[in-house]
Amino acid sequence: KVEDGILTITMPKTEPKEKVTKAIEIS
Repeated sequence: KVEDGILTITMPKTEPKEKVTKAIEIS
C-alpha cells in the first residue's frame, strides 16, 4: 500500500512495525 509506505517513512524506523500498523488503523 502506498499509504503504508508513507507512514513507514514518516514513523521513526526505531519504532516497532506494530506502531506503524496502529497509526494506519487510527488514520
